[in-house]
Amino acid sequence: MLGFERLLEHQLEDIGRIAREVDDPGEALAGMLSQHLAFSLDAGHRLAAWEQEFRDLPPEVAWRLRRLQRLYVEEWVNVLARMRRDLSDGEARAAVHAAMALLQSAAAHRSGLDPEEVAGVLCSMAMAALRGSEPDRSRSGA
Repeated sequence: MLGFERLLEHQLEDIGRIAREVDDPGEALAGMLSQHLAFSLDAGHRLAAWEQEFRDLPPEVAWRLRRLQRLYVEEWVNVLARMRRDLSDGEARAAVHAAMALLQSAAAHRSGLDPEEVAGVLCSMAMAALRGSEPDRSRSGA
């Protein structure tokens, strides 16, 4: 599991660098989406194994990994909040988790497309979901 911890730390550094260095939040999110998808496609076969192993980790190791995952999501939420001021913190978190799930689906399912085509489709879909539009809250009663 230590290999996964190092991989996650490296991914957090990469995403954090994009979040800090790219001023435009839309451009930052596009870069983060591409980076996350590349990570998912590259490590996909190992992610499933690590997910299974995670259940058997000692509590201190599991805590460290969950903390890294929370920090990773926080980078995304901070950038999305700069772009989508209409979202509450909870809505931004839900959107980020949904976008990540969409991108990680590429690792779990094979569509028959080559990796570049898969990356283009999924990045486009995730960006459209994150950009969204302000919801019509009158329909939900809010």
